[in-house]
Amino acid sequence: MPSHDPSSSLLACLRAFDLFSLRGTPPEYHRGMRAFWFDSLLAAMSDAFWANYTSLYVLSLGGTRTQVGWMSSASSFAGMLMPVPGAALTRRWGERRRMVVVFSVLFRIMFLLAALAPLIVKGTAAVWAVIALLVLRAGFLNTFTPAWMSLTRDIVPPEHRGRFFSSRNLMQAIITMSMVPLAGAIIEAAGEPAGYQLALGIAFIVGLAASYAFAQIPEQRQSAVRRASFAEQVRDLWHAVTRSRAFLVFILIRILFDLGLMVGGPYFTTFQVEVLGSPASTIGLLVTLRSFTRMVGLRFWGRLLDQRGARWVITAACLFIPVLPMVYTVASRPWHIAFVDLPSGFLFAGYDLAAFALMLELLEGEDNTQAAAGYMTLSSAVGIVGPLLGGWLISSFGYSGGFIVSGTIRALAAALYLITFRPFGARRAQRV
Repeated sequence: MPSHDPSSSLLACLRAFDLFSLRGTPPEYHRGMRAFWFDSLLAAMSDAFWANYTSLYVLSLGGTRTQVGWMSSASSFAGMLMPVPGAALTRRWGERRRMVVVFSVLFRIMFLLAALAPLIVKGTAAVWAVIALLVLRAGFLNTFTPAWMSLTRDIVPPEHRGRFFSSRNLMQAIITMSMVPLAGAIIEAAGEPAGYQLALGIAFIVGLAASYAFAQIPEQRQSAVRRASFAEQVRDLWHAVTRSRAFLVFILIRILFDLGLMVGGPYFTTFQVEVLGSPASTIGLLVTLRSFTRMVGLRFWGRLLDQRGARWVITAACLFIPVLPMVYTVASRPWHIAFVDLPSGFLFAGYDLAAFALMLELLEGEDNTQAAAGYMTLSSAVGIVGPLLGGWLISSFGYSGGFIVSGTIRALAAALYLITFRPFGARRAQRV
């Protein structure tokens, strides 16, 4: 009898299920798409053990909410500063994959060091040591992200990005929904702060596996450049961002839209607690419902993305999103927020998917890493300014005033998407 190879059967099953969304794609893309899929799977597992728990870890060590606020602000500031030198280093090395692997490993080492820090230093020193390491984590993340975005553009053929990225994002959503409660159970079983230290250790180990998976992605080496001065780096960055009118217009509209999100978004939960009196169980149920409608949206919008293009999807989703913060202004019961969270998951699934796909489409030329870094720097600045503006508006005009401004900014960006892209009708414009 012929020997039966279980691994061959498993691979055959995966091919039949088309888990990696390879069907119909040229064979030269298959290795990279598989490796990227495994990287995404492992990264989502790693993130589940730290993304929701770092602030709680600081508090468990005796940190204050003020220190948590400082950590958040410093992380945003580090995220704003690091894409530019990251893009410059990528150009100097000429290898985007090497850049991603090296700095993703450094990014994940910060989790291990943050877990070990309280064993080396005690009291307030431990709190500040953990905060410093977690701020460095944010810096390392944004150092390699421009190279990651540039290389991602080459991994999946454009005509299959909707199907691939919707399946990838759906898989990550399922992993997050299942692993975050597991991480919470582990933390609760081990106690504080040991449970958080254990969770960070797991995030480190699984994260290293993700970096290894990404290292398997094939890459065509780019031409390296000499070391440039800071002024030359800024000049090259400006040229990369402004070289393509389509890319420049897109990121300006997207940044305006992101500003609308950040003006209101950070305060929706506090509104539910302070104004509506929502219990934690209700908020948790609504988040779960939003996650479910997001998964439905990923399947729906992914097919449309391949059929109609990113411009069509991003505009269609954006035309409805501005209504969401307005619902908060008339909500008077905790369950009323269901009219926000249910469509929110569905609509933002389309927006996020199409915005990412369009970003990849418009990142053209060998300076696309610099262009991605330019967008990330501007986006990080919005992440700092937006909540401050939203806080001032709410303090001055109440929650309704802040949410109306948030919706108005989103509506303006949606109108600009519609006017600029003109995606609907028999003759859709494919260029800005």
